[in-house]
Amino acid sequence: MSSIQASYKVTVDTIRINEILSQLNDKDAKKAIKSALRKSVSIIRKEAQRNLGAVVKAKNLKKEVHVAIYRNASGARVDLLDRRKKGSKAFTLKFFELGTKERATNKGANRGSITASYFFRTAVESKKNEAEKSLEQNIINSIMKVVNKKK
Repeated sequence: MSSIQASYKVTVDTIRINEILSQLNDKDAKKAIKSALRKSVSIIRKEAQRNLGAVVKAKNLKKEVHVAIYRNASGARVDLLDRRKKGSKAFTLKFFELGTKERATNKGANRGSITASYFFRTAVESKKNEAEKSLEQNIINSIMKVVNKKK
């Protein structure tokens, strides 16, 4: 079974954002950028959860779609597997995403197969542009929120 790897680059108007960021210290700037990244990436996460809900009725699996914001605020990702969480059932999500082949035990008992639903891939494809477009505005809004709190 192959792993799910996708990497996308997004560009924003850095001149405008840097002007606003110059009003903040490093800690507050990083906090604002992380908040904006979280909001933008959540668009994809919510779509993946909605798609998963159409495939599987187990509601507890929806919260296993994981968002990770990098500590240095350089980016974010949406994962199907959170390696930090012990006792998680998230490993089953890749089976619903990529499907499985026919399985049987050594004694011949049939365990069936799972048809690939590609719920995660379709969520990324359908919401990627929306998340990219919202990123710049989310960064500006988050920075302005921090700036206004400082006043």
